[in-house]
Amino acid sequence: MRRAKLLIPVILAVAFLSSACVGFSEPRGWAEPVFDGDTVYAFLDRDEFVAASLDDFGAEWRWTFPDDDLDAEEEIELEAVYGPPLFAGERIILAGFSGEMVALGTEGRFLLGRGSWHRDDVDGSIVGGATLAGDRFAFGTTEQRLYVRSVEDGGSVPGWPIDGRPLDGEIWSQPVVVGGTLYVSTMDGKLYAFDLETGQELWAEPFDADGAIADLAYIGDGILFVPTLRGEVWLVDAESGQARLPDPFEAEGWVWTRPAVQDGIAYFGDFDDFVYAMDLATGRTLWTYLAEDKVKAQPVIIGDVLIVGDEGGTVHFVDLATGVRRHAVNLDRAGKIRAGLVEKEGFVWILGTEGRLYRADPETFTVLEREVRGLP
Repeated sequence: MRRAKLLIPVILAVAFLSSACVGFSEPRGWAEPVFDGDTVYAFLDRDEFVAASLDDFGAEWRWTFPDDDLDAEEEIELEAVYGPPLFAGERIILAGFSGEMVALGTEGRFLLGRGSWHRDDVDGSIVGGATLAGDRFAFGTTEQRLYVRSVEDGGSVPGWPIDGRPLDGEIWSQPVVVGGTLYVSTMDGKLYAFDLETGQELWAEPFDADGAIADLAYIGDGILFVPTLRGEVWLVDAESGQARLPDPFEAEGWVWTRPAVQDGIAYFGDFDDFVYAMDLATGRTLWTYLAEDKVKAQPVIIGDVLIVGDEGGTVHFVDLATGVRRHAVNLDRAGKIRAGLVEKEGFVWILGTEGRLYRADPETFTVLEREVRGLP
């Protein structure tokens, strides 16, 4: 019976991905935009990775990877990307759903002999994206394997087998690195802790959440936020691997997101359209807010406003203290909002599945499209 409880959410999750044309049959990808000064990096379409310079009117296109006119880049097939790019010195590392990985130069080009590399030697698909950890990066696959690889060439590193470490369950979440510890969760409901350098498992046994874990976050104060597709959220002690509270927080629907956290309160949504304010000390619900569709994207807090994006393409401005709606704006051309929202200089940036970029103002409760001009 317990195995059936674990499998049902996984089967439904695959159905959710496939029905949305972003899953295993036709992966679409979702990854939040990344900012470096006045440059924004974003996946505008599947594996189309774009850099653009921000200005008062939007953004001006600089380059796109891959460039179909370059034979070396045309041969790289990431298929779709579900995690953010990794900026590692003079390299930008991308990990694709296809299981392929590539390191680009900072100008977005694949240049062999000048720091670039391409690897396609992993087993399974990369759903959660990769995590940078110094001169290493870590990721998991749908074939139940955890990999730690070298930033320099994408190859093996001491302590970790080149063909990955087998775990119980598919890995859909992006691994988390805190200090020298690597945390990873599985769709079999397990949460593991490893020494990043040696590969040694640190807990006597993995934490068992009794439900598929499709996302994972470290929220400070030694706490891991562990959401499940059973609608339960566990707070796990990062050192001991034990639950901080005797019982999990119970949401109405699947929880497949990372929270925004401030002053001991976690704010997050579920797939039954609810948004929650959860007291981290007690696990008590302080308020709930009803959105208009599923909430997959990580929200953002600016001042006294929580900004939430839902799957229907609506941006919600919610009073942080009370959970009361201040305003909501539907973005009819955005598609679904699945990538995490990003704060930059007092604004919130939103990337929908249709590849359009938006900027939300928490003071005026407005949302404007910021067009990337000059795209080829």
